[in-house]
Formats: sequence, C-alpha cells, structure tokens
Amino acid sequence: MAIIEIKDVVKAYIPGETVIDHIDLDIELGEFVVLLGSSGCGKTTLLKLINKLIDFEHGTISVKGKDINDWDTIALRRSIGYVIQQIGLLPHLTIEDNITYVLSLEKKSVQEKKVRARELIDLLGFDESFLKRYPRELSGGQRQRIGVARALAANPDIILMDEPFGAVDEIARNALQDELISLHQQLKKTIIFVTHDIAEALKLGTKIVLLRDGKIEQQGTKESLIFEPKTPFVEEFFGIKGFTSILDERIMSNVYQQVLCGSMTLKDLYTALHVEPEC
Repeated sequence: MAIIEIKDVVKAYIPGETVIDHIDLDIELGEFVVLLGSSGCGKTTLLKLINKLIDFEHGTISVKGKDINDWDTIALRRSIGYVIQQIGLLPHLTIEDNITYVLSLEKKSVQEKKVRARELIDLLGFDESFLKRYPRELSGGQRQRIGVARALAANPDIILMDEPFGAVDEIARNALQDELISLHQQLKKTIIFVTHDIAEALKLGTKIVLLRDGKIEQQGTKESLIFEPKTPFVEEFFGIKGFTSILDERIMSNVYQQVLCGSMTLKDLYTALHVEPEC
C-alpha cells in the first residue's frame, strides 16, 4: 500500500526551468526510501513538495490516500516528522522541551509530554539526565540524535530527512546511520532520506531513487542499481564505489586483518579471486 503517491509532478522555480520534471513515484508503507543524486538534481525539492513547504505546477501528490491540496497544511506538517542537517534545536529550551515541542503545539498535557520524552530518550540510548540539559551542552552527533527524537515525538507514520548527518564527522555519522537502521527496524516508520553520498544511500535504503536533472534515472534495490543499471549514467554513478560499499564488512575486515598480520598477502587475495593485479 502506497502511503505517498507522486504522479506526473512538475516544479519550476523559474518559468521554463524545471527542477522536478514529470516525476512518478510511489512510496510504500514502512519503506526506507533514499533520494540520491548530485547537487541540483531535485532531491531536496521533492522532499519539500511532500511536506507542502513549496507548491508545484503540475501533477498530484497524495499522502495517506488524501491529495495534499485537501490537507490542512499545519495538520499535514505536524503529522510528518522532519529532520534537517542544521537540526534546528531551540537553544533556550531544554532537551526535554525540544523533543516535545510539537506536542506542546498540540496542547498535550505535561504528563503526556514527560512520558513521551522519557520513552524517546531511552529509545535513543541517552540517560534521562540529558532531558534537563540544553543543546549547547551536547556534541553535534548528540544534537542530531535529539533532532531524530523530536521528529518521532508525535509518532508520525512518515519521517522526512534532508541530509541529516552531513555536518558530523565520519565516526559519528556511521554510528547515527546504524542507529537509524535499528530505529527503522523497530518502529517500521516510512522514511524518505535525502543524500548525495553513495555509501550512505546503499547502507540505509530499502529502495534507492537516483535522480538526474529533475527526473528519476532509476529506482530499486541497491543490488538492482549496481548490477542491473538501466543506463550508462547509473552504471557510471555507482561504479566500483557502489560495488565495494555493499561487500560484507565483517568479511572484508577479516581479510584486512589477515593482510595486516602477514597471514595473507595481496597476491594471495588476487589469486583467490582468480584475477591478476594491475601493474
């Protein structure tokens, strides 16, 4: 069942210059969809269209079976979690008040908010003492995790994420990715995630949508995009980086350790793979 349906949608910020060019996309309930592509391909614009942050010129978008033009804009946005790279935590509010900000707008009781804040802080592996801290007292990775908690506070079926881990270091980013995969498996939310990072897309997505110049070049599983590219652009875009990104990390780590300790050489590895090393 499609929870989001995008049909023949066109968006142009300047007349005659389309950034979304007759796109059709169905997103199923519980999918983790990654919108992938280089800067300017239309992935963030597509995300904003789903949340009614911007209008479109042609086509239809439906959320939960209802045309977004028939949705009350505020109700739609409050029903969808949204996480961005800049996080947007309010510096004068505690972590607890940041997490429950949407619940405050919905006039939830103090007790309901406290219970939900504790549930989410536990889910994300924080000690409850963090609830009384302020954003300035947290690291970048911790603030980003709180941003995810805030997006989950109202228990939305859909979470939109616009390059949320782009501003943190690689170690923190890998940890956040692992945590997001775990959350998706536990909560079964529908996630639409924007990135330009091939490895991140292949790690996270149950479905990957590769965009180029406002059009969908190809969509599908990571295996289909890497091993069954429909165009030369798809093949070139993923290339060897895409292939190496989906190799079993535990096996490759074991091979690396064997080379490090001297029990295997690169020549042994190439021989086992039946390939000749290039000069």
